[in-house]
Amino acid sequence: MDASITVTSKGQTTLPVAMRRRLGLADTGGTLHAHLDEETGHLVLSRPPSLREINKRFSRYIKSGTPPLQNVDEYYQSERG
Repeated sequence: MDASITVTSKGQTTLPVAMRRRLGLADTGGTLHAHLDEETGHLVLSRPPSLREINKRFSRYIKSGTPPLQNVDEYYQSERG
């Protein structure tokens, strides 16, 4: 999906409603991640990962049956011996 987007004198833009809906952003606002590829000059906007997606990415590195970390200080003390 392509669109021309105007940048105001204050540096603000408005994403077309169709793009906001495809990104899963609420009509009243939301957050996007912006990446500028300095070599090509391309600006890429993406929806940041949800907490569920982050959990899925990290859970594959945690051994099955490992209790959740509740207190970081206690964890460090137990690891230091």
